[in-house]
Amino acid sequence: MIQLDVDIPDRPGEFAKILRTLAAEKINIDAISANSGAGRSYVSLITDQPIKARQSLAKAGYECVQRTVLVISLPDMPGAFASLAHKLGDAGIDILSVVQLENMGDHVQLAISVDNLDGARALV
Repeated sequence: MIQLDVDIPDRPGEFAKILRTLAAEKINIDAISANSGAGRSYVSLITDQPIKARQSLAKAGYECVQRTVLVISLPDMPGAFASLAHKLGDAGIDILSVVQLENMGDHVQLAISVDNLDGARALV
């Protein structure tokens, strides 16, 4: 799965511009995460058309970083993700981002970006 990370100015209307850009191209957002700090906003997107989304955002003047993310399913219970994060950390693998995809009964599905995808796959 491909995740796009977009760094935008933290000001009114910027987030709406990204959403309008994708909507105009009929690109659906499957999952999104966003936060702000130090005058910038950081948006992580998973869309149904990641290549077209990246091209559309670039055309609108936004710089995107594309990451391949690992999709995992964990029990929806306290400590499940902590256990995996500890396991990854012990192996020297850094978690760069997390986007929750969906809850499925007693499990939660997450998209995680790591600095060593192959190493993370071997541990999951």
